[in-house]
Amino acid sequence: MRASNFKIRIGWILCLVTAAVLCSGLSAHALMGDKIKAYTADQVMIDPDGKAEHEGKIYMTPDKMRMDGIAPTGDGNIILIFRRDRNIGWTLNPEKKLYMERPLDEEEMEESTKKFRDSRNEKVLGTETVNGFKCTKKEVETTIKGIYGFKKTVKTIVWVSHRLDMPIRTKSEDGSMTELRKIKEGTPASKYFEIPKGYKKVANVIELMDMDMSELEEKPSKPAGEDKPSNSPLPFKLPKKITDLFGD
Repeated sequence: MRASNFKIRIGWILCLVTAAVLCSGLSAHALMGDKIKAYTADQVMIDPDGKAEHEGKIYMTPDKMRMDGIAPTGDGNIILIFRRDRNIGWTLNPEKKLYMERPLDEEEMEESTKKFRDSRNEKVLGTETVNGFKCTKKEVETTIKGIYGFKKTVKTIVWVSHRLDMPIRTKSEDGSMTELRKIKEGTPASKYFEIPKGYKKVANVIELMDMDMSELEEKPSKPAGEDKPSNSPLPFKLPKKITDLFGD
């Protein structure tokens, strides 16, 4: 599998899993006596050959969540912190000591998700035990709609335990997986849900990832008769860190 495909897969997994957690209605499970409400876990990215490519961390409480993983550009790590108790979310670049802040509006996030989700169907495949947790195994088929009428249907296999607010295992169509391991019950230290001292606030993801915007240059004009059709709808060159996410 090409490195660029692996990079974007990780970025999508982080975004989609995070959105699923935030919009899952965690309080609905509060009455379950064996529910694990606070825990830490390793989040392992596994390639189609079964090799662990990357290992991050997850920290969870009923009203706070943190995920440490690879940045969508594939360069360095990124940290996502969600504070339901303060209705705020932070994205941190620990290498550059930068962070971005956004209001956390779950209703708005759910509405935004619906705009891009054309349909979603689930099929129960049975039960399996994964890393010590009894799980319901499901096939989830989601059709995503985008700009210019673009639609893509994605099938994902998930292993879900009612004891946790995240899937224990998620498997994509290419065979790559995300899996929670070393799940340890207990409330993580409060420091994991705060911005460390010395971090500078930035306004957007371009600044957060410290991208070189000098690469956003207009394409030079070509002599008559030498123009070639382009697949890009944009009249300028995208930065390499962004184009790398989508392959060649």
